[in-house]
Amino acid sequence: MTNRVIRILALCVLFLGIVAMPAAADDLADAKAVIGKQLALIKKGDVAGLKAGFTKRLQDKITDENVKAAQKEAAKYALADLVDKVETKNGGIKVKMKNGRSLTTLVKVDGKWLADTVWFK
Repeated sequence: MTNRVIRILALCVLFLGIVAMPAAADDLADAKAVIGKQLALIKKGDVAGLKAGFTKRLQDKITDENVKAAQKEAAKYALADLVDKVETKNGGIKVKMKNGRSLTTLVKVDGKWLADTVWFK
């Protein structure tokens, strides 16, 4: 009887691991899509477009000046450097850079992922 319970528990753990894995892959894809779009907007100098990708509390902090400064830096970074790993936390996606540092946290607002820190300053 004990072996049977252990086998059932092992199968449950295996199943949960398989079910949870695609969610992490989807979160990574979402993070790459959001940050990739923001990186492209930085390179174009599109301040209004960038504001739409950030939470309301940050939109006033995205200015012509800091976007122009970010344009100079943007050429140094590839998307793979900026988005390497993600951690799902409290319904948000914490984006980690290739060097291990946090880039930003994405939060879902009205069905859309928005950055909750001005990561390009």
